[in-house]
Order: sequence, then C-alpha cells, then structure tokens
Amino acid sequence: MDPRPGELNLFDPDAYRSGPPHAYLRRLRREAPVCWHDAPGPEVRCISKLDTGYWLLTRHADVVEVSRDPRLFSSYLGTCFLMDPAPDALPGLQAMLVNMDPPGHVRYRRLVQRGFTPRMVSELEPRIRAHARRIVDNVAPKGGCEFVTELACELPLILICELMGIPEEDRKQIFDWSNALIGADDPYLNGGADTTQVSVQMWMYSNELAAKKRAKPDDTLISKYVNGDVDGAPISDFELNNFFVLLAVAGNETTRNATSHFMRLMSEHPDQFELVRTDVDRFLPGAIEEALRFSPPVVAFRRTALADTEIRGVRIRKGDKVVMSYPSVNRDEEVFEDPDRFDVRRSPNPHLAFGIGEHFCLGANFARMQLRSILREVITRLPDIRVVAPPRLQRSNLIHGITEMRVEYTPEA
Repeated sequence: MDPRPGELNLFDPDAYRSGPPHAYLRRLRREAPVCWHDAPGPEVRCISKLDTGYWLLTRHADVVEVSRDPRLFSSYLGTCFLMDPAPDALPGLQAMLVNMDPPGHVRYRRLVQRGFTPRMVSELEPRIRAHARRIVDNVAPKGGCEFVTELACELPLILICELMGIPEEDRKQIFDWSNALIGADDPYLNGGADTTQVSVQMWMYSNELAAKKRAKPDDTLISKYVNGDVDGAPISDFELNNFFVLLAVAGNETTRNATSHFMRLMSEHPDQFELVRTDVDRFLPGAIEEALRFSPPVVAFRRTALADTEIRGVRIRKGDKVVMSYPSVNRDEEVFEDPDRFDVRRSPNPHLAFGIGEHFCLGANFARMQLRSILREVITRLPDIRVVAPPRLQRSNLIHGITEMRVEYTPEA
C-alpha cells in the first residue's frame, strides 16, 4: 500500500456512521502507518471548508511521540481539530486550553488543575455517588429508559455545572448548547442550530456568570479563572469565554459517551458483563479502562508540524497537518495482545483515550470517578440491564458518540 492511498477518507464524518472503520485502520497500521489523506470535495458535508489534506498516524508509538513534542507538533497553529478554522474563528479557538502550546498552556492549565487533583476528586466522591444514586432512583422502577439522556448524560452535566458554578435551572440550556456545538455535523444532535450563534449565546452567558463571580468569589472553576491571573495579568473576557465553552462541552460530552459505550459493550459481550457482575469491586475499574480502550470517545486530534521532519521515514513538511487516530492506536498490535478482543481483565492497558503528554486530559481522574460511581449503581441495582435496539451513533469525525440507546431491565421494587 502506498502511503498516500486515501481509499476511505477519514475527513468524512460519514466514514464513522457505523463506528470507527477498524478493518481499514488495521490495514493502515500494517501497510501505511503514516498515511496521507486528501481533503475531500464539496460532496462531503462538513461544517467547515477543508483547505488541505493531512497525515494520519495509526500506530501507538507515533502518537505518543507526537503528543510529547509540542515544540515540533503544535496544537496552537491550526488548533487540534481536523478542519481548518475560518480566519475569524481561529483566535477564539486558539484561546482554548486544548489548543495552546507551551509555555502559555502550562500557565493557564495551572489555574484550574488544582480542582482536578486526585485528592480533590476523592473529596468529591461522596457527592458524586449521591448524585449517581438519585439518577438511578429516577429510572430504576420503570423497567426501561433511553440510556443516553436519562442515565449517561445526567451525572457529568450535573457535576460540571456544579464545578463551574452554573445554577441548576440553567443545566438544560448548557446541555442543548453543548449538543449543538459538538454535534455540528450531526443533524439529529445539532437540530439545525447555527454554531456561531450558539457560541455567541454561550459567551454572553459566560460574561454574566463571570460578573457574578467577580462580585462574589467562591471555589468554583469559573471564579478561580476570572479572579486569577497569568504572569500578573488578569484573564481577559475573551479568554474566559473560550475557556467556558471548552469546559462546558468537554466536561460532559466525553464522559457521557464513555458511559454509553460501556453499557453498549456490556450488552455486546455478555460473558464479560457477567464477570463484572460477579465482583464489581474487583472488575469494574478494569472494565472501564477496557471500554475506554475499545471505544474511545474522541476519534482524532490534530497537530501542525512547525518544521520539516520525518515519522517512520515519511517526510513531514513544515505546516503539514498530522492527525492522531485514537481508535487505531488503542488497537495497535505492537502494544495490545489480541487487540480486537474485549477483555475486562486486560493488564497492562496503556490506552490513549485520555491522550498523553502536554494535553493529557485534565479531568481524567474526575471522569474515572464519575464512571465508577454511575456504573456501579447501574450494575448493582439493574443487573439484567441490556440494550434492546441498535444504538444511534453520532455523525462526527471528532467524537465517537452515542446519541440514542434504548435499554430494558427488571424494574427495581
């Protein structure tokens, strides 16, 4: 296979409509682990114009190397997203933490990372578990529910809003805005919303919330951000608004989808589900890690080369896009034995669902705690829960999401 095959263009969100194309990714790992993909033509329906193609990385070691070298592979220059942003949108995206490079990235990350340390997350555990119980209380007597909206989305949405200082009555609005942005390529999620207008609405809301936190500081993340500084300079409204959008979206979408994929995988692998049910304390943590490996919520992030270089002997020119495929690297045969087998006892499990290096997920500990809390509650109280209809998957080349999934179970007395 030539390193420029482009047989299945992974720019196209429709390439993921049935889930990541694992057979194609497996072939790329074997024959062209650094593979060029041309920008598709206008027949591909995406939210952005596509200016250039990109190099796709499908091997674990290469993604680790690129992720750990921000001085050569930039998140800032073209952002971490596959699409080339419109010039007027670029500054706002570059102000998001996920799109920063050192040294600015380190300084801004330091402002909020104290809220996500293992100790802080451990202190939140009683509250997280109490929320999880109430969420399952609401569905347990029913005998069935729509898993995504009634179970998976509730806990991350509640918690990220609490951490940010968003009032309870505004949570539904945050949920709708988040869906409109992250589901921009999916009509079911987006509902025809204008993503630019949604962003403006979120910025206006952020400004109002910031004004309240300046007047009355507290321990919420937004308060720490608006009342903090970087190198002695206060955080601008522009920086705050983009931080707010990133946290509101990333703080609930990925954990929601990880929860949903876990349930889907348990239904698809009943022997593994039975194993988890026999000893939840022993097997649930490993099962969560295996679900993250097998179905990572993020499909791909991008870097931009800051200088000419090579990866596996393939020449990468300055300015080239380099895209990291997480579904592929998490099934790399060089790292994982029998990678297409779902095994909750897999150990070690060095998956990259949370990334690695400078941009390792800030909320990884927080997400794991949420997953353990809600899934323990579901498994112990609804032990025969099962998916009863094919899940609806999100149309996206960024998020491997589930937008709808019906489940049934014996009602709790």
